[in-house]
Amino acid sequence: MRIRNWIFATTALLALSGCATGPAKETTGLSASTTAQEALRPYYAGLQSKLPVAAPNPVLADDTILTRIAFGSCQNENRSMAYWDVIAAQKPQAFLLIGDNVYGDTGSQWSADMPTLTASYRKLSTRQEWDRFRRSIPMMTTWDDHDFGANDAGGSFAFKEYAETVYETYWGSSDAVKSRPGVYESRIIGPEGKRVQFILLDTRYFRSDLVRMPYRDPGPTLGWYLPNEDRNATLLGEAQWQWLAGELSKPADVRIIVSSTQVITNAHNFEGWTNFPRERDKLYRLLSEKGVNNALVLSGDRHSAGFYKSDVKGLSKPLWDFTSSSLNMSFGKGDSRDREPDPARTGGFWSIPNFGQIDIDWDAKTVKMSLRKDDGSIIEEQVINPFG
Repeated sequence: MRIRNWIFATTALLALSGCATGPAKETTGLSASTTAQEALRPYYAGLQSKLPVAAPNPVLADDTILTRIAFGSCQNENRSMAYWDVIAAQKPQAFLLIGDNVYGDTGSQWSADMPTLTASYRKLSTRQEWDRFRRSIPMMTTWDDHDFGANDAGGSFAFKEYAETVYETYWGSSDAVKSRPGVYESRIIGPEGKRVQFILLDTRYFRSDLVRMPYRDPGPTLGWYLPNEDRNATLLGEAQWQWLAGELSKPADVRIIVSSTQVITNAHNFEGWTNFPRERDKLYRLLSEKGVNNALVLSGDRHSAGFYKSDVKGLSKPLWDFTSSSLNMSFGKGDSRDREPDPARTGGFWSIPNFGQIDIDWDAKTVKMSLRKDDGSIIEEQVINPFG
């Protein structure tokens, strides 16, 4: 069985590179039209290891009136997680874990069973602070690259179907998520007049390849990627775009759109919607067409945090992008705004461990966004009025 499974996995990878030769196809019975994903399915069906499952999580009732939500991204399962007790002390009614929830990148392109990903989830489940938080605060999740399976990976990632199975098994994804490719989902919480819509996008499963700068030494300090101007390039994929249009047509009083990567900023050449300007324009047009003036974007990925805003044609209020990253994988010691100047950012660029908090005042019709250190103290705040 191991030999047969290895043949399936190897042939699938060769198919990705265009190297699936006649003898290999004859050995496995694969046709010339067989895709890598199709070729891998028998291999994954034969895996004997039991996939890890997260601890039980409280249910967030549909009629809950939400007044406090917290979120964060980028946590390494091997580092300190004392922040979970700090966040719990803030008493959020829900927590959004929005990508790089573990650092489980596959160690090699040939590791089709992705042992590093499953090992990372198993290690996460052993952490007491995490387990305590998971059992007490309702959660919603999406993924980014390091829990998708490879750094900066997108739709061409060979093992994405298995990565999705690992993700959906661990997080106990809904039937709706399990019924379709990708992990995007949506929920509306609260009674009429106090409805919060959560739209969690999948910016990995369908994403076209990134366009990379030519090599140079020394390399660029703010990333290697260029805007992909191909009219056929996509970030969300057609099915997810259609789904998003439908979700934005539903009545809601506040909308929280989660993107694992930053939406507004153009100040760097790392990953973000800046890599796909046509897709970002499409998002802005969709928000305008649907008259969505009550949306707030939450993002992560950058190992730094800040507040961004942009005026979108056709909207009466600016669109905000609140980036919180990372929970325990920050690379700096304070405000690094001088490294990455950005007119769209309203304050500092904080390269320290952090999490985000959102407080909704339904009477005052305001939303307070708080960026907080891992000890709970406030770094920066912004108060906005997304209502009406």
